[in-house]
Amino acid sequence: MKNHFDSALTFTLQHEGKTSTDLDDPGNWTGGAKGVGEFKGTRYGISAAAFPHVDIRSLTIEQARALYHRYYWRPSGAQRLAFDAPDLARRLFDLAVNCGVAGASRMLQRAVNTVCTGHVLPRRRAAWRQVIVQLLQARALRVDGIVGPITAEVIRACPHKAALLAALVGEAYNHYRRLDPADIPGWLNRLGASI
Repeated sequence: MKNHFDSALTFTLQHEGKTSTDLDDPGNWTGGAKGVGEFKGTRYGISAAAFPHVDIRSLTIEQARALYHRYYWRPSGAQRLAFDAPDLARRLFDLAVNCGVAGASRMLQRAVNTVCTGHVLPRRRAAWRQVIVQLLQARALRVDGIVGPITAEVIRACPHKAALLAALVGEAYNHYRRLDPADIPGWLNRLGASI
């Protein structure tokens, strides 16, 4: 059986795995804008804009895998969630690749606040909510863009992983709908794909 990172990477590469040499794509330029810097393209989803010092043409899948692990899997906090919430970890990783690590992490933290930390009268709190209230000292989870031990612990305590995943997808939708309308169908197809 593949490990959680490889499973997440396989999903992401279904959407990011093609080589792109589109001159109009700002990600293919080292300066991050059309005509700015050197045109290098994108391979395995590793773009010239995000990795200007990488030789994109010679990039191997093993090198791309190492970059994804170092710059997206670990910094996003997906590895902290992989054993308790593997679908959530895969979606977080994919969103980190597509929206940036901090942006994806903030989406997840807002989803956690929606599903797990809402105000509930003390006499109506389930045992899992009591655990979360203690973890967060009766506050909402801080939306700081870092999926650290507290965020992971709250997710571990929350029994509603499917609801968390749905809320995360909703957060991503809200992010995408504010962007270029020409790209929305592709992003929503990716967001709707089974994880």
